[in-house]
Amino acid sequence: MADVIAKVKVMPVSPEVEKEALKEKLTKVVEENDAKCRGVSDEPLAFGLYTVYVMVEMEEREGGMDPIEQAMNDLEDVESAEVVELSLI
Repeated sequence: MADVIAKVKVMPVSPEVEKEALKEKLTKVVEENDAKCRGVSDEPLAFGLYTVYVMVEMEEREGGMDPIEQAMNDLEDVESAEVVELSLI
């Protein structure tokens, strides 16, 4: 099977969420799901709100990114998480 890389867009619940702590939680979620975190970055939106992008590399498997995406959505500080790009490498 091939490897895939995905870009996940994560929106925190509010601007008060500590950015670095959220990035650590997201990295931990990726690693707990037998995948590799290839990068975490953030971009400002407006009024102190920001978006976090997580690059995930994993072996192609049944269910794909669904377990990781769901685990990110289940985090207390996360409003939403969705895969915005997915490609084979």
